[in-house]
Amino acid sequence: MNRQPALYTLGLLVMAAGLVRLITREGSAPAHRVVMTRPTPAVPVPPPQPATPLPPQPDVGVENAAAIDLQRITRMLRDYRSIAGDNPIGSNAEIMQALAGDNPKQAKILPDDMPLSSSGELVDRWGTPYFFHQLSRSSMEIRSAGSDRRMWTSDDIITR
Repeated sequence: MNRQPALYTLGLLVMAAGLVRLITREGSAPAHRVVMTRPTPAVPVPPPQPATPLPPQPDVGVENAAAIDLQRITRMLRDYRSIAGDNPIGSNAEIMQALAGDNPKQAKILPDDMPLSSSGELVDRWGTPYFFHQLSRSSMEIRSAGSDRRMWTSDDIITR
């Protein structure tokens, strides 16, 4: 018997058996493999904190309405200037008195539907008095505190 073809056939069978074993074991993890891991140090977990309330979120519709209110006030001041010659001066309450008719021309510019506080100050949609700052005889800055009801914050609504 010729040994060379028999060795060749035996070699092919061994390779085929190895290939079958490789294919069948590829999807499963070997049972004899041991994975060593290091213990992880315990991480301290802080106790749960009480939920802090979120700051008021802006209501775009209300802020747009507040900007329209400022335009309305700007028109009132413009009308007052055209009658009196310059801006009313003083605090919010004093400016409202002047717009209500307490002025040299006794012109009533302030509509009855404008919201005033008990102290006579004009208030915004959130109930906070407006801040008036006269920039010149013909220009005035008007500031609403916005939804957070605090002046000089990022949600203030301003017109000049």
